[in-house]
This record gives sequence, structure tokens and C-alpha cells, in this order.
Amino acid sequence: MDIHEYVPQRILEIVKQNRAHSGDHYSVLPTTIKHESQYYFYVHYEVSDRYLIVRKDGQIPSSKEIEPIIIMAASFVSYSNAFYVIGDQWIKEKTIRNYQRIQRLLDTLEKGLQHRLTEEQRDLLNEFRQTAQTVIDWQRELERLVAEGKKGIEKIRFKVGSTQDRERLDQLQRQLGKCFYEQNQIQLNTYESRHRFIKIIRKSIPISSVRLWFSYYELKMHHQRMLNWSKMDAEEIRAMEIVRKRIDGERDPESNQVLKEIKAAVINPR
Repeated sequence: MDIHEYVPQRILEIVKQNRAHSGDHYSVLPTTIKHESQYYFYVHYEVSDRYLIVRKDGQIPSSKEIEPIIIMAASFVSYSNAFYVIGDQWIKEKTIRNYQRIQRLLDTLEKGLQHRLTEEQRDLLNEFRQTAQTVIDWQRELERLVAEGKKGIEKIRFKVGSTQDRERLDQLQRQLGKCFYEQNQIQLNTYESRHRFIKIIRKSIPISSVRLWFSYYELKMHHQRMLNWSKMDAEEIRAMEIVRKRIDGERDPESNQVLKEIKAAVINPR
């Protein structure tokens, strides 16, 4: 939709009048923000990197009035990024297909070895299989949430976004983060048992069984690609902690800094 179809002409005139210069291009958030029975347009001047919030009645409210509007607008931008950029990226990684392949390799080893498996080996194999299933289950939930989140974004695109919309999308975003977090945790928590299984199962594979050896080495490759603490650097561990805090509803330092920078760049009257 063209911006002129979405934003009234009188609002666009106000936006143009407040440019730093004629070449200061601007964009308007494609959602009219509703807060306490008032409606607001959120504008970003792209060249001067400044912000302006204009009320639908044509007034430019004070910085005190617009503080909740800034939070809502930044949130809607964050939700769109979570579902359309990050969510799509997670889906494209073909997680379900990869972990179903792990399950098939484990099935091949279990069937091929049968009575050769010790009780410990069988327990470790089943734990490995359950780890794969857990990752698959969370991935399916992740894909469902991405689809639902996109519907929520489309519901307010070029329309009105309310506090209720923000609360619903926030809940979906935190659930999306939980899917990612739990997928990582199950890999980290089962690394030692998976590593032990890979180490001891090879002793049970007959030298002449080419098929089982191929399955074993492919499974080992998948295992090595999965997460373990020794491969994670400080930044990755920090990122996981941020996701955990977001799941609990805490705003991380990065989000706080973004809000601080936006508030400092707003040109509404102080």
C-alpha cells in the first residue's frame, strides 16, 4: 500500500514540515498506534536519524505523552523482525528433516545390532532418539508460532495496533524464543550421553557390516554438529541468557539501549 493511501495528507504535510532538510527521507510505521483512545503515527527521518510522533488530529504531542507510543512502536518493529526475518531463518534450516534423519540412523543401528546392544547402549540410544524427537516437537511449535505471529502482524498492517495487539504479539514472541531456547538446551543437556553412545556403540558394530558403519559415521557427524558447551563462546552463552530473560518477560540491555536512543532522537517538544 502506498503511504498516501495509509497516512492522511494533512499528516504528511506536518511530517514534511519537520524534516531537517528537503532530502531528509522518512518512513511511517505501517500501523496506526492506538493508546488511551488516541491514535498516533510514528515517523522515522532516515537521513537525520530522528523520530516524530504525530497524533491523528494533527497535533504534535509532548515527549511525556508519547513515551508509551515509542515503546509500542519499537515493539511492533521487533515483532515483525522476529516473525518475518528470524522466524523464517529458523524455518529454512530444515531442522525437522535433519532430526528425522538422526532417528532413522538410530533405528538402523538398533535393528542391525539387535541382541548385540547392552542395556546401557540401548538406554543411550533411546535417549538420543528422544532428544531428536524433542527438537522436532519444538520446531513444529516454532513453525506454528511463526505462522500465527505473521497473522497478528498482518492484522495491524496499514490498520490500527492496540495495547491488546502488542500483548498478544509479545506473548507469541516470547513463546517463539522458548522454542529456540529449549531446542538448544536439550542438545546441551544430552551432549555427554550422546558422546558416550557414539564412543561405545562402535565396539558392537561388526567389521563386515558396511551399512552399519556408514550409519554410524553419519550419526557421528550429526552429533558433532549439535550443540555442546565446549563449542560455545562467551557471546553465544550471553545470547542464550538474553533469550531466557526475554522468555521471562525481562527487557534485555540491548532493547533498553534502543529505546534510550529513540527517545533521545525524538523531536517532539520536551
